[in-house]
Amino acid sequence: MSNFNIMSTHNNQFVIRSLVAPLYSEPRFTSSKISEAVFGEILNVNDVNGSWVNIKQDDGYHSWIKDFYGTFEKKTTICQYIVVDKYLLPFGSRLHKTNGKYKTVNEDDYNYNIEPIKIGEIVNIDDILIHARNLIGSPYRWGGKTSFGFDCSGFVQTLFLLTGLMLPRDSWQQSELFKDSLVIGRNSKPGDLHFFGKDGKISHVGISTGGLNLIHCQGWVKEESFENINSGNEKLVDMYMHSCSVELNSKR
Repeated sequence: MSNFNIMSTHNNQFVIRSLVAPLYSEPRFTSSKISEAVFGEILNVNDVNGSWVNIKQDDGYHSWIKDFYGTFEKKTTICQYIVVDKYLLPFGSRLHKTNGKYKTVNEDDYNYNIEPIKIGEIVNIDDILIHARNLIGSPYRWGGKTSFGFDCSGFVQTLFLLTGLMLPRDSWQQSELFKDSLVIGRNSKPGDLHFFGKDGKISHVGISTGGLNLIHCQGWVKEESFENINSGNEKLVDMYMHSCSVELNSKR
């Protein structure tokens, strides 16, 4: 299983200073929004086209961002902590820690309700599910990766980042990553991934809570079953494709 180095530093960096920043497929607002960057995230700069910046995120995603969402930096402090409450800054925002205090990229002190978590600090899937359930009710947003709005794969990617596991951005890519770890859906364990789609193409993903039950973002973050049409989400029952086992540090 591949794992990206999320702690690497680069000379050409773009630091997000907006609470969230949309990312586009081309350098214009009329192009498709394909993802977003979060407050405190440090992006690698590939190219600049006028006021548009072509960037690469730590998950390998390439996209365009308008330059007013952040600042260019030659060197900056890596933000290794993730905000896990959703009231001051959105869940998923990045912080760093100096002299025992959490700081934003603007060097402001961050006074938290729930203490931020260092990337890689979580090693137990039960803790992932606790944070996932705390996000129930968060809205769906195409390309979203924070509690301001998630898409299905952004929800999964953001939660697993707490463990230090950098999953690919899109659901079909996540399925491809775990293609050699297929499990029978009914036998899935909490923390495994359920994949859904149509005509052989993956278009949706959720985190198993055990068996044919999951927490996912479809319209909003929710926990439900796709056991059968009578007891669960009829759309998911029809779209179910396969399930994959996910191992954290080779342990369950």
